[in-house]
Amino acid sequence: MNRKNRKYLSFSPARILVLCALFSGTLPLFSQTALVKGKAEGQPNELVRVIVYADQFSKLPKTLASAYTDNNGLFELKPEIKQTDFAFLALGLKKGEFYLKPEAGYQFLIPKDTTENRGSVFDRLPLQFTLKAYDGGLADDIGNFNVEYNTFIYQNSNKIYHGRDKRFVTDFINKVNLQYDSLEDEYVKNYVKYSLISLQWVGRMMTSDSVISAFFVNQPILYHNIQYTEFFTDLFQSYFGYQKIFSYSEIVGAINSGKGFQAVDELLKRQENLARDDQLRELIGIFLIARKYYSADVIRGRAISLLKEIAQNSRFEENRNVAGNYIIKLRWLEPGTPAPAFSLKDASGKQVSLSELSNKVLLISFFRSDCKICLEQLAGLQTIQKKFGNKLKMVTLVYGKEFNNAVQYANDRNISWPFLNIENNILLLEAYNIRAYPTYIIVKPGGNIAMANAPMPDENLELYIRRYINESEKNSSNGSH
Repeated sequence: MNRKNRKYLSFSPARILVLCALFSGTLPLFSQTALVKGKAEGQPNELVRVIVYADQFSKLPKTLASAYTDNNGLFELKPEIKQTDFAFLALGLKKGEFYLKPEAGYQFLIPKDTTENRGSVFDRLPLQFTLKAYDGGLADDIGNFNVEYNTFIYQNSNKIYHGRDKRFVTDFINKVNLQYDSLEDEYVKNYVKYSLISLQWVGRMMTSDSVISAFFVNQPILYHNIQYTEFFTDLFQSYFGYQKIFSYSEIVGAINSGKGFQAVDELLKRQENLARDDQLRELIGIFLIARKYYSADVIRGRAISLLKEIAQNSRFEENRNVAGNYIIKLRWLEPGTPAPAFSLKDASGKQVSLSELSNKVLLISFFRSDCKICLEQLAGLQTIQKKFGNKLKMVTLVYGKEFNNAVQYANDRNISWPFLNIENNILLLEAYNIRAYPTYIIVKPGGNIAMANAPMPDENLELYIRRYINESEKNSSNGSH
């Protein structure tokens, strides 16, 4: 229901101008630019990024600025931003949340991470840091509100969801509204507003219809306020799941019909309130199409066509952007899409690229250098290689500090395919969505994805490879006539 609180160092408003001056005398001169500085203790030459979502509905990541820490772990970035937004500071592949405001300043202190994580590069604790935010109090206001709000939810969750007497909820809402009534920052005001509306909704103090009518229809759509968009998602996902406005078969049929977005729009117009707001209704349509994309009954190509129609023809720029972002997000690593390119060094220092390997069916294995399971699976991979011979190419991409040990292990067992060192090209792991080791990707001749997250060697990997080799040979034979 609400973002978790992040620890911020607090300071009084009277000190803000003094601290800003000390932090950077020229800070107010950066038009629509934020200044992000800091130190990653004991972590030199590490990639640092400021990341936002291209929009808060698709949640497609977008890097605003990047740099490397110097020999002392210091870094400085100047991301350009048009409005306050929910953001991440990323060090390597670890990310921590903060709120980024135009013309604000941020000072991060990132302690050295002494814990070694040998699993996924994604499924780990968020990046830990201490932050001084020179943003007019925005970070403090959101942080203080989150503490108060989440504490109230934690202490009263059973009564909120199941109790009949909601006067204590009303008292809390009135108290918070009085407390934050004098805020000038629109982002924080709307953050608080939609948090409290969400509380009334989950507490059954307001129906879905009344919430939609009062707070969404013909109201500004807050495309970059994370509390608004998360409530939007919860509300409309629940609403169309329980309300009998249209059936599952009707929405799937509209997506698959080939009649364009109008078929989906006509279903949404059955809800009288939504019929009065073209922009909101279209956004909900985008959301529903994206939600149904992975349903077994949906023709994915038709769903993408609907999103393309909106991305190209919508009267509303923000909706065009959201639809376009969903297309990218939904098709990420899908069969038939280009495999992310790479050019990495082998053990001899020679650069090897994807384009050199993709003239045949290619099996890419992602290993971590200290992953014992990865090395144990080399025997199974070697068996697969011998079965298919020159019909299959293989390459192993190794992440970690012990690359040479992995290469030596392979050499001792007469592994003939190349092992490539990912080194500091960690964005390649993001591009291939590597969440655990080992991970296998099958690529078709020409460089398009055949299968992302293919099975392990002892889990029918061979059958899938055989299928794509047969398909490739059939296509090659047909093309020769």
